[in-house]
Amino acid sequence: GGTCSAPNTCSCTSGWSGPTCATPVCTSTCANGGTCTAPGTCSCAIGWSGPTCTTPVCSSTCANGGVCTAPSTCSCASGWSGPTCATPVCSSTCSNGGTCTAPNTCSC
Repeated sequence: GGTCSAPNTCSCTSGWSGPTCATPVCTSTCANGGTCTAPGTCSCAIGWSGPTCTTPVCSSTCANGGVCTAPSTCSCASGWSGPTCATPVCSSTCSNGGTCTAPNTCSC
């Protein structure tokens, strides 16, 4: 990534730095434990993706309008709960052996 400009001195090409021009430079910081592995290229830690490692990855899809907000963490829409937002929430307990089948909907 560079040329010798004087004894023991390198002039690095764009995207490289360091005494031997072997250190890649990323113009944006690689976040969440990501590392710069080539000029402008981040290698993300497990659980993160995207150009700068700022997009969380959920191992299961967040259902019913849920959003992946951190690695394997869904933030559920109103009326839903559980790890993947697949569990409906009923504000009142379902009576007589009924089960909550949708937000605030009991089925007997």
